[in-house]
Amino acid sequence: MNIENSSQLGPVEYLPEIWTVPKDSIYAAIHAVGKGLEYARQALREHDRDIGRATYKYRIWAEVIERDIEQMKKTLENLKSLS
Repeated sequence: MNIENSSQLGPVEYLPEIWTVPKDSIYAAIHAVGKGLEYARQALREHDRDIGRATYKYRIWAEVIERDIEQMKKTLENLKSLS
């Protein structure tokens, strides 16, 4: 691909691929995402307890954490289905 002409490309299309990944890597990713999920849930609890959602900024901040939690839950499910 010529980088100079990259602005002429259309939207990138997602094409699923199958990769070979060591099982230990999957288990490590499951552990890491699980820990991240715990930390995100704790961060949301602390945010709601200490800061709340009274202002637009704080509400949006909490909603971002909630979306991250949902994404981590889905990722964890997908990773577990591979193990």
